[in-house]
Amino acid sequence: MAGRRAQRGQAIVLIAIMLAVVVGMAALAIDGSRAYALRRDLQAAVDGAALAAADNFQQTGSYVSAEQAATANFGANARLYNSPSCAPAYGSPGASPFTVTCTYSEGAVLTQVVSALGAAGSQFAITGSRSLALQFARILTNGTTPRLSATSSGGVNNLLYAPTIAALNQAGCGGAGGSAVTVNGSGSLILSGDLVANGAITVEAGSLNVAGDVYARCQSSVAGSTTSCYPSGASGPCTFPDVIGATKSGYRLADPKYPPPPVVGGGQPSPGVNIVLSPGTYAANPNFGARRCYFLSSGVYKWPAGYSNNGGLVSNELKPPDEPLATDNTRLAAVQFWNSDGANCAGSFQVTATPGGGTPVGTWGLELTSVRTDTYSGSSYLRESAPSRCQSLTVHSLATITLQVSNVPGATSYNIYASPNACSGPFGLVFNLPVSGAVQNTDTSGCPFGSGGTCTLGGEATLPVLGLAFSSFPPPNMFAPPGTIGAYPPDSETAPMAAGLPNQNPDRATAPAGDRANENQCDTVGGVLTTCAGPITPGGVAFYIPSGGCLADPNGGDNYVFSGYQFNWMAIYEPGQNNPPANTCANVMGASTSSAFIGLVYVPAASINIPTSSGFRVEATGGVIADTITFTGQLPSISGSSAYTPVPPAARLTG
Repeated sequence: MAGRRAQRGQAIVLIAIMLAVVVGMAALAIDGSRAYALRRDLQAAVDGAALAAADNFQQTGSYVSAEQAATANFGANARLYNSPSCAPAYGSPGASPFTVTCTYSEGAVLTQVVSALGAAGSQFAITGSRSLALQFARILTNGTTPRLSATSSGGVNNLLYAPTIAALNQAGCGGAGGSAVTVNGSGSLILSGDLVANGAITVEAGSLNVAGDVYARCQSSVAGSTTSCYPSGASGPCTFPDVIGATKSGYRLADPKYPPPPVVGGGQPSPGVNIVLSPGTYAANPNFGARRCYFLSSGVYKWPAGYSNNGGLVSNELKPPDEPLATDNTRLAAVQFWNSDGANCAGSFQVTATPGGGTPVGTWGLELTSVRTDTYSGSSYLRESAPSRCQSLTVHSLATITLQVSNVPGATSYNIYASPNACSGPFGLVFNLPVSGAVQNTDTSGCPFGSGGTCTLGGEATLPVLGLAFSSFPPPNMFAPPGTIGAYPPDSETAPMAAGLPNQNPDRATAPAGDRANENQCDTVGGVLTTCAGPITPGGVAFYIPSGGCLADPNGGDNYVFSGYQFNWMAIYEPGQNNPPANTCANVMGASTSSAFIGLVYVPAASINIPTSSGFRVEATGGVIADTITFTGQLPSISGSSAYTPVPPAARLTG
């Protein structure tokens, strides 16, 4: 009995111990699961915020807008229903990262650390934290409330994902011979953007300068190369927003595996005397030559037997006759685009007035633009070039006035603009002059107007009108939609990139300002001018060279070709191993004086030799991706631009 009485109190101890275990297990099950759920929700919220910030920055270019987007996204995903208090105010990073912390009334805290990394893009490092109100676990603590946190980072606009030059071959690494990228020329190869090589980069002659990062897979340094500040290209030390480039090893770039552009249009005959070509499949290599000019209608051009240009000027650029000086609209530019390589196709216009007396109607200025319509997927898209130079004349009511145009490639009509203030403007649309005759390149030696020879480009002329008609012209109207009577003309061309080169097209701008004809024009699917990006670039062209063909452009002719959003900015496409049969040919991408492929040159299984510095814009503004790349001759400058690359690298989580 005494032994049993001694054991009676042990049950209470065991029960107490078991209760603690049970409560602990309940706390672990309930509060632990709540902690797991909160941590999971926080991670999802900061991931979403990081992506939202990077995506918004890609669209707007505004750090403030991106940070606001991150805060809004985090609050929505974390189910926080009150606006936070943020300190300091949203802002932009400088040479050092910028940090903003937002506190919600519910107790959550969001911290954003924003960094501008130059060629490596912009990074948004996001940390979110929130208190967990314990239930069962409170009795096991000293009353403290734990805080859970999650971190994420989003990156965007990293040029590594859209390199200016990329070679996929692993030659020179891991014991393999050769090089992926070889520089063997004179002068300096100057690149703006990233240079990526899965194999060795070898500078045999000349030098290499990269305003960006060099990703050399098996090299910690590249002899003969230097990195400079991005984006200016200046030598270090860099002043923000420039960031010095670096050489990095160990990275391998995967083939993006782009699909071929769709070919719409049947078989086409070999190019003949007609200046305008149509998209489709050309069974024979065109072998352009003889100083002829050809204009490419919008679409995909498939060249099964390859594409060679030994002397022609081939382009889809729509230019006005008589391109003016960028600084004086009454004088001709020294270099006319369509006269390059001696093609003599630039066109011109002239205004004549026969004496007739009468009363003065004023001194008027006249300029014109080239107009054409291209189609894509059954929809029509209007293109209108920058204005020509202005010609002024003093008009009398009884004088007879005629305007004559010597045709320029690609134009199907001309819009004529008039200003009652001579050439000082503003100008308003008064008339459209159609192109009615044949436009051929058989003999352009006498162009313009057939002076001293023939000009098979042909020409157009208005019917003679009395000067009195000028007084009835509607006044220029800045609110009139493009293409309607009284509307202002498109923006003017800008100055050449260097002496001896043609003018540049207007830059992109908020529609209807900016380029309305070429690589900087963007339309909606319905054909309405819109601010870039896309989705349609009227006039865009893509070259598709399947296995069996090759790009063979030595330094005799010029190709100035821009692609577009509808073709994913693919300027030249040759299939790789992922789209058999792969094209493994040896491409030559040369130039005479003024070549450019505005878009991506994508030949992942083939080699490219670039034997010259063409000078005009760059050989490839959207970049080059090839198996191996060799630079010879006078080394060029190539500037990568995200405006002309396949779908811009999307925002992505980087940590």
